[in-house]
Amino acid sequence: MAVGKHSSSEVTFSLEDSQEGTPRLLTGFLLRMGPAKITSILQKATAFGAAWDTMLPTGVSKVDPITIGGLWDDSATPSPHTVLLTPDTNPNSGTRAIVITFSAGTVRTFTGECLLESYSVIGKNGALTEFDAVLVFSGSAAWS
Repeated sequence: MAVGKHSSSEVTFSLEDSQEGTPRLLTGFLLRMGPAKITSILQKATAFGAAWDTMLPTGVSKVDPITIGGLWDDSATPSPHTVLLTPDTNPNSGTRAIVITFSAGTVRTFTGECLLESYSVIGKNGALTEFDAVLVFSGSAAWS
């Protein structure tokens, strides 16, 4: 059985720079990216006296938040600082499109609509300044 091993050089990460904004490629700035993960919401359905837990799907799914991070850079245009500076606060402005592509062998793309929950700049003693951001999904996401 052949096993495909893939490196980070085969991943691209794009996010709109505001709610309903312009897609911006952030791949070159990222050092960390949380999992692109769709989770089924299950309901416990264990009968009285059962020896094992039973779970049933509810028909509802969710996309887990994705945390991204890397070295802080405010000089590039666009930079993570300009794209992530302002968390999304306007409920009438829509969402940000996110596209993560894994292009090894067969290209796999994870797409969805998210909101920027938070952005932080982290100063470090004796090290380079870093950033972290949390993206929370609103609605569906899909693998293609």
